[in-house]
Amino acid sequence: MGADAIGLRRARGMLKDVVRSLALGAAVLATLLGTVKAEVLPHLPSLALKVDEVTVSGLSSGAYMAGQFGVAYSASLSGAAVLAGGPYGCSRGSVSTAMLGCSCPAEKPLMLSLLQAFPGMACTAFSPGVYEVFSERAVKGNRGAIDDPTHLERHRIYLLSGGQDHVVERNLVDAAGLLYRHLGVPEAQIHHEHLPKAGHAFPSLQATAACGVTKSPFINQCQVDTAGELLKWLHPDLAAVTPVDADEGALYQFSQRPYTAGSAFTSMDTTGWVYVPKACKEPGVGCRLHVAFHGCEQGQSFKGEGQGAYGLQFVKGAGYNRWAEAGRVVVLYPQVKPSTRGSFYQPYQFNPKGCWDFWGYTEKYAANNAGAPNFAKKSAPQMRAVKAMIDDLLKAP
Repeated sequence: MGADAIGLRRARGMLKDVVRSLALGAAVLATLLGTVKAEVLPHLPSLALKVDEVTVSGLSSGAYMAGQFGVAYSASLSGAAVLAGGPYGCSRGSVSTAMLGCSCPAEKPLMLSLLQAFPGMACTAFSPGVYEVFSERAVKGNRGAIDDPTHLERHRIYLLSGGQDHVVERNLVDAAGLLYRHLGVPEAQIHHEHLPKAGHAFPSLQATAACGVTKSPFINQCQVDTAGELLKWLHPDLAAVTPVDADEGALYQFSQRPYTAGSAFTSMDTTGWVYVPKACKEPGVGCRLHVAFHGCEQGQSFKGEGQGAYGLQFVKGAGYNRWAEAGRVVVLYPQVKPSTRGSFYQPYQFNPKGCWDFWGYTEKYAANNAGAPNFAKKSAPQMRAVKAMIDDLLKAP
């Protein structure tokens, strides 16, 4: 065999080695985001996302979760959107305060309807200033268990209230704004969108329900693209982006079990969802991360009376994915499932509507810590689980 032939053979061998190395280098993502698309990912992929552009948002109980997560982990985030939600630590660890003071059930059980005839037992919306005082105490009580609130000074905040929303009144949303200002967020970095005709729901251009209704799926047509508006506020450069159709192949189901291991009770579902735009499947291309918390009765496993599972109505219908695909934003959709193991009188594990924990149902004696609510600390089961999910997505492969 001549020298040229030997050289050509060696070159071909080297090329094969290079191709093989590239294939191995992409093996993790290929496994997680490609070949097992129809299955549940064992954990979230490591995508080397931008650590300085992580934001959160949520509706209703998801709004409370977004707000408390943003305060507790303020050093790790750059902003939050609170949609129909109140200020940090509002419930002070009391399910009755959560139900009657920080919200009011859209569909009231018979017992609550009867109790409303008695003073002090009805749903009550205090002035924003009263709520703010309670929340300031909660922040102060949790010092050392949350990040230094001075980190909030660089956050951007988006607030949403509805004029026909009688589940979370505007006073509560205003109180959230007052608290953010008190904690140092500049006025220019806070936007409050009030929709006079909106009920308690997520306004989406993809919705068909009337704007003023308050009922499942809690996604309403108000001629407002809320997902787009909040993402543009939290990430100003997205104002130059035009949304595109979401890619059905970019939505992945993943196991939440690795993130809840070691916790006695979390009420978190076995799986969650993540939308990974095509441009973000290659690690280190400069994509950012947004966490979207669903509201009560919006988790994938929730079943309304006489209805099937809620499924992916929030994940697909809120409108985030259109902007994510165009703006290089990975969207994490953690999921909570209902639990009826407790009761109104014994609230530990009592979460019949599949809400995020903003009153302390993940601990046995939440009401004993009214001044320093454990559910709003970094160490709380749900808070810790979501932070671990974020950390996985931010890591390099």
